[in-house]
Amino acid sequence: MPYSTTRTCNAHPEDVKAEVRKKVGSMAALARQHGVSDSVVRAALIRPQPTGNAIIAECLDVPLHAIWPEWYGEDDKRIFPKSTDKA
Repeated sequence: MPYSTTRTCNAHPEDVKAEVRKKVGSMAALARQHGVSDSVVRAALIRPQPTGNAIIAECLDVPLHAIWPEWYGEDDKRIFPKSTDKA
């Protein structure tokens, strides 16, 4: 699956799962390869989870920001939401 570096929204979780399954068989197998709980990589599909996101991006051989541009900048550093607290 080609991931664009100009995307403005995150890749669909099912598309990411399908690509991982093509490469390693399952999300659980990917987690085992890296010695982490499968919940780490599953959680990375729906919310920022730096360890899981990095494992998936490495597996797919694409930068973090190409898969999750809402969560990671061009430098692959985490984007934190601005606080909306009103004092």
